[in-house]
Amino acid sequence: MSSSTFCRIACLFLPALFMLTAAKADPISRREVLAAIAVLDKDVTSAEAVNAAAVVARFGKESDAVLITVGTETLPWVQTDVPEAEAKVRALLMAAYFAGDIKSQLNKRRPADDPYSGWLAAIKAYRQILKKQPEMVIPEMEDLISKDKAGTLKAAADKVLKEQDEDQDDNHPTNMV
Repeated sequence: MSSSTFCRIACLFLPALFMLTAAKADPISRREVLAAIAVLDKDVTSAEAVNAAAVVARFGKESDAVLITVGTETLPWVQTDVPEAEAKVRALLMAAYFAGDIKSQLNKRRPADDPYSGWLAAIKAYRQILKKQPEMVIPEMEDLISKDKAGTLKAAADKVLKEQDEDQDDNHPTNMV
């Protein structure tokens, strides 16, 4: 999937998260986002999860305290050709990913993308969803679970980060004198 195609897909999901709750004019504080992350962490299927997802997504988009790289490598489950109910689940998994990534960065007090923590949070959320909706099997999430069980998920995250660094270097070559 090309990056432009992925951007179009992400643009379909992200506004949905933002529209799930009314946006506040004030920036979201660290305390507010951590409270929202706690809601998602506790139960992504709860009634409060939708509002928490919107807070987390907005914080990830607006805050300079975090850096989240969005792409097919980090969010492989994001697709456009799925039924509406599944699209909502996939959007919640994206919010859970953001929550894990953001929480890690805030704990480290450093804006450095952490796909591994994001994936772990998404896996936890996916397992919560499967308990209530066992028919909601998402192959890309099953693949992440397999990598986690095999002990290769962290290495996969490190590979994504390395590729991101290389892409950054290729797009912004070092000034040479």
